[in-house]
Amino acid sequence: MICRAEGLVLRGYRMSGSSKVVVIYTRESGKLRLAARGARRPKSRFGASLEPITWGSYVYSRREGRDLQTLTEGDILYAFGGLKRDYRRMAHASAVCDLLDHMTAEEDRNGVLCSVALESLRWIESVADASVELPLWYFQLKAASALGYRPHLSGCVRCGSRLEDSGIRFSPVEGGTVCGHCGSSGSPLDRPTVTYLEQIQTGRPDRIDVEPFGRVDRGKVRGMLRTYLDYHVEARRRIRSLDFLDRMLAADGSEA
Repeated sequence: MICRAEGLVLRGYRMSGSSKVVVIYTRESGKLRLAARGARRPKSRFGASLEPITWGSYVYSRREGRDLQTLTEGDILYAFGGLKRDYRRMAHASAVCDLLDHMTAEEDRNGVLCSVALESLRWIESVADASVELPLWYFQLKAASALGYRPHLSGCVRCGSRLEDSGIRFSPVEGGTVCGHCGSSGSPLDRPTVTYLEQIQTGRPDRIDVEPFGRVDRGKVRGMLRTYLDYHVEARRRIRSLDFLDRMLAADGSEA
């Protein structure tokens, strides 16, 4: 059966001397692994349509019972050229794609998740340099919600009470914020940070205030989000782009 789908190229790897496998997340069918024969040749008919972080239109031949389908056509719809010209934006965009690959099973369709990934990448492309990590937080929080493990941030996940100004902790095991009366496990967070994370979780890129991003403890939030996703997502493989991002942020002094 011949199928057509629009999708985001997450990664690719060598299949043979002239061919490669590409992993594409599509609206229609979720994540696909497609064999692109001849894609590694200098004058491949696929051109740049199989480069990671590319939104394109793809035609493939599908056979039931096969994990690897055959790609026959690929055309670029949006190349995200603005972020690919900047190594910091590229590093954060790569983390979005790597996380999307890491968090999803093959052919498990989720249109909301696909839209969140595209929103995040477009935001990375346009946001001010100083706030380029913010869209990655947006993706992590929104993706968790789309996949059914939305972190609870609007009160104490145990007793339901309103969070006070002190004693707040975030527990991956509990699934969100815990007040000072209900436990001491998890990472401590201040009230303004929780409020800002809730704004990111419920807002849209054009409605989220970028200014508070410069005041929160970015290293603490970064660790909290990754610990939460590690707890809830089966570790199929190590997310190397996040390791690279950590080294890059440490090198340029953005780890705080």
